[in-house]
Amino acid sequence: MTDRLYPVLLQLKNRTCVIIGGGGVAERKAMTLLQTGASVVVVSPELTERLQDLAQAGRIVWRKKAFTPEDVHGAFLIFAATNHPEVNLAVYEAKESGQLLNISDRPDLSTFTVPAQLHRGKLLLTVSTEGASPGLSRKLIEELAERYDEAYEIYLDFLAETRRLILEQVENPKRRRRLFRELLADEFLLDARRKDTDRLWERFMKLMREEGEEDT
Repeated sequence: MTDRLYPVLLQLKNRTCVIIGGGGVAERKAMTLLQTGASVVVVSPELTERLQDLAQAGRIVWRKKAFTPEDVHGAFLIFAATNHPEVNLAVYEAKESGQLLNISDRPDLSTFTVPAQLHRGKLLLTVSTEGASPGLSRKLIEELAERYDEAYEIYLDFLAETRRLILEQVENPKRRRRLFRELLADEFLLDARRKDTDRLWERFMKLMREEGEEDT
């Protein structure tokens, strides 16, 4: 049986993530990493205009030089994102024990891959073909984007807050589970699509009252 990849979400806040390369791929990696709160270091003689702006603003550290093995010392996550196979191979050879490495065009040398992603606030959907077809991954994400629209950001914020309130105010485990299940009814998502947060909360308060009445 072929070994499968293990899906996991990483906490990268304040962790050092090093990107070797300064082109478009490196730019996309840097932008995504910055959203996680990671400390981003880019090693490259040249950068895209956007990466230069980030460096000037102090949002990333730019080591304006060709790659040398010491550039990955102490890094938690490493991306080899150059157009030069020999440089990417040198990054692989410099990787230390315990470091996570991704080489854009060499999944066989990588210790992790990055799936195609769709963010809707707290909702994160990912698709991976384990390197077989990145194009198919992107196509599937585009299809998911039509199904899971921007309303899910409003809906997930609402669900997060109502979950907190239920856990604080409802002690009975069965009542909690019932409330969580009822909040998944279609009408709540429809209210989110209409951006009618007042109606969302009216429905929730009605549910809470009805649950309370059942206990009396």
